[in-house]
Amino acid sequence: MITASGSRHIDAMGPPPPAESPSLEDIAAAGSRRLRDADRLKKSSDELEELVLAALRAGNHKPTEVAKKSGRTGAHVRRMTREAGIEPDDRYKERADRLRKARTEAPA
Repeated sequence: MITASGSRHIDAMGPPPPAESPSLEDIAAAGSRRLRDADRLKKSSDELEELVLAALRAGNHKPTEVAKKSGRTGAHVRRMTREAGIEPDDRYKERADRLRKARTEAPA
């Protein structure tokens, strides 16, 4: 909702305030859920990283396909592989070198 001053009406944008103040037990329970969820997220992220690195070590899939299917960005997957000590496949390394050389030789 837009008011006469042109700014949005805040009340229409968020949930209504609770009828009563949350108890400390409610806050503690929410904090525990958050920690549990964070632990679960960390575990699933670690498992995903292991799968991505195993796929790249095996070399059966293109790195771009692995990145897309994992939901990670190409830059993140490249960083993971560098940190894991995985060298780029010669096919991809040669292409990257050619592209890099073409960029530096291109007129500005």
